[in-house]
Amino acid sequence: MSDSIAAQRASIDPGHRGWYWIPVVLLALGIGSILMLLASDWVRGRLMEHDIYLARAVGQIQTNTAVAHLWVEELVTGDAVDRSEIGEHLAQAKRLIVDIESSTPSSGLGKLFASEEDEPIARLAATARQRLDSFTEISKRREDGYAMGSPVGIGSPIDVRYDQVFQELFTDLHALEQLLESRLLSSEARTNAAVRLILAVWSLIVASSAAAIFNRERHRREAEEALHRSEEQLLQAQKMEAVGRLAGGIAHDINNHLAAMTAQCELVKMGADERDPVCGKMDAVIQTAGKSASLIRQLLAFSRREPVLAQTVNVNEVFEGVAPMFDRLIGEDVTFSTELDGDLWNVSIDPSQLEQILLNLVVNARDAMPLGGELSLSTYNVEHRDFRSSMGERIDPGTYVCIRVSDTGCGIPDEIRDKIFEPFFSTKDRSQSSGLGLATVHGIVRQNLGYIELDSRSGVGTTFRIYLLKSEGPAVARSSAPAAALSPAVQPAHVLLVEDNDDLRGSTMEIMQMLGYSVTPAGSAEQALEIFAGARRSFDIVVTDVIMPGMDGKRLVDRLKRHRNDLRVVFISGYTDDVMLDRGVARGEVNFVPKPFSASMLADKLREVLAREPLTSAA
Repeated sequence: MSDSIAAQRASIDPGHRGWYWIPVVLLALGIGSILMLLASDWVRGRLMEHDIYLARAVGQIQTNTAVAHLWVEELVTGDAVDRSEIGEHLAQAKRLIVDIESSTPSSGLGKLFASEEDEPIARLAATARQRLDSFTEISKRREDGYAMGSPVGIGSPIDVRYDQVFQELFTDLHALEQLLESRLLSSEARTNAAVRLILAVWSLIVASSAAAIFNRERHRREAEEALHRSEEQLLQAQKMEAVGRLAGGIAHDINNHLAAMTAQCELVKMGADERDPVCGKMDAVIQTAGKSASLIRQLLAFSRREPVLAQTVNVNEVFEGVAPMFDRLIGEDVTFSTELDGDLWNVSIDPSQLEQILLNLVVNARDAMPLGGELSLSTYNVEHRDFRSSMGERIDPGTYVCIRVSDTGCGIPDEIRDKIFEPFFSTKDRSQSSGLGLATVHGIVRQNLGYIELDSRSGVGTTFRIYLLKSEGPAVARSSAPAAALSPAVQPAHVLLVEDNDDLRGSTMEIMQMLGYSVTPAGSAEQALEIFAGARRSFDIVVTDVIMPGMDGKRLVDRLKRHRNDLRVVFISGYTDDVMLDRGVARGEVNFVPKPFSASMLADKLREVLAREPLTSAA
């Protein structure tokens, strides 16, 4: 628990103590009222003192400006004068005139002290301040002119203007002094009225406070509940962040191992007859590796670190693509029905993530109905105003597409409702569930700025509603064409393969060689630079890992392109997008193959890149 939340919790008093302090608070308010009455005369005196201060301030301004005027005249006639003293007198005069200008009340309780002289005082004070600014400016000019030997002495044009500004300033100050003295005469009446109003307001505060205190317990409980929700959300976020960091850290190593495993299986299949039973065994191993990669993607999804390629898609079309799997997932004892909106809006999301949402919710519903039941899935458009979901999350106003999944299963008990989205939390046997299904759904939905609503009653059933933001523009067509068969290289090419993992480097090199490419391996970027510099035959393409000890793949490519700026490059990596971005590699802007990759993925990318005209860039 964070220190801030702990401090907030400690600040909330138990309920009975709130009631205990009610008479004490009322007594304190009563004593405050009496003190206010006794202080009324003091307040009146203070307000009078303020007006007296302002009236005296005008006299002080006159004195300061007169002294400054005299000393400037003495300075330009050759007498020894400290110029800093002139500046201090003018600065003090400026502070005083600003005090007078800002002393006129304009709003709020200040209106209690308003009189008919206030507006003329403010207007005249502003004029006097401008006159004082002009006087200060021309004084400075005479001082600087004297220092530079300019004609600024008695009788000079600037001297005539200087005296004129000084006389105008004194005229304004004299008029201001008369207005302030006039206001001083009416201050006592105004301050008395102000004190009476203050006392009336204070009495109202006492009465309303007595009534408000009785609601204190209710507000305290509401604050404690809100704090409890914030505490739980913080703990959930900390758990997700911790596991997310763990997942991001180990994803690279696991993907390297999975890629090496998959590559070895691909090599065995490429060297065996299609009818050989060993091909089926290799397919089983590849499928198992794929499941492991899927588990990593789930970890990254609920921690919001999964690399995503958001597209504008239609939820109904994505559902129709995975619907054939549902019959095998839910079993014959579950009745499955759908109600899809024919005019459904599009959403922006990675289609594979949307498939994960649908599959995880369907599997979760099936597990909640071990003896059979009814499962329904519906989609519809919805416009939301600002409100909080049943999970306590604030749903921003906007247009959403809703995916509703309902079952008639066992429901979710109240005591675990707040835990169902926690990673690895599950009520099932550990052999049946990883505890990542709903955590994955929650992570994907929040990653795409969506929301989840949950309605469930123990023994009755559960309904999940997923809200995804509407996306403008046409949906991207989803291809159903089968993957192209693995075929040899269209053209021979010399490949520089840079990979720090020994197993993956060896198996990837064998795959490339069986595809017909000539391959030179390097275990590090530094070794690759040496090989490139001493190679007798130029390389047609470089295939390099992004994150490696020492120099990374991006810096290696930058170094190589200083010698061959038309060099073709393919990056490979098992790290997440945020880590690669730190190294300057953005997916979609470069030729990229994610780990673990199949032989066909690698072959297709190599053929695609080699078939293009080489791109050149400025050195």
